[in-house]
Amino acid sequence: MKKTNMIKMTAIASMLAGALTLTGCSDNPTVSYTNPNAVNTTSINYSSTDLQTIVAKMVDEMTSSPRVAKITANGNTPIIFIGGMQNNSDQQIDTKALTDAMSTRLIQSGMFQFVDMSQVNAVKAQYQYQQQSGMVDPTKEVAMGKQVGARYMLYGDISSINQRNSDQQSLYLQVTMKLLDIQSGLIVWQGEQQISKTATRKGFGW
Repeated sequence: MKKTNMIKMTAIASMLAGALTLTGCSDNPTVSYTNPNAVNTTSINYSSTDLQTIVAKMVDEMTSSPRVAKITANGNTPIIFIGGMQNNSDQQIDTKALTDAMSTRLIQSGMFQFVDMSQVNAVKAQYQYQQQSGMVDPTKEVAMGKQVGARYMLYGDISSINQRNSDQQSLYLQVTMKLLDIQSGLIVWQGEQQISKTATRKGFGW
């Protein structure tokens, strides 16, 4: 009798294990690649489409500005650094991804050069290694005091207004960017871009 019960318990355990395996397999998502430039309407929140739209319009506005044209005339390529982007909105926004995308477009335009202030400590460490470790050929050390300083700082902020009722939600995003002349303290250029979206659903509640 005990042997029979043991066989039944073993069979039940095997069936449960099989069922759990099938359940686990059925929960696995199906992954497919999509066009990264396609319009993202998955959610009303800040999306990749918003990032691309803001960057494209902001860079176009900056590069076509008459005042920017003056400082880039005759083949001049002003040196800029990113001073930061303040997110004052209620959205989760990767501000570094936004400024990286902007600096990439500006560099590719051939009108500007950038210095990366986020890597200053790493550069200092490399200087110290080359000059103090005794492991680098002295004739091939990178000389200190030869870096080129930035003349302009690019920075900005993001704000938002988010409203909703029982069946509709709206999101307004405003991104402002400024290009500051470090030497004079004057703002050479300032641009602003807005994103406005509305989501409507049937029924009540979100």
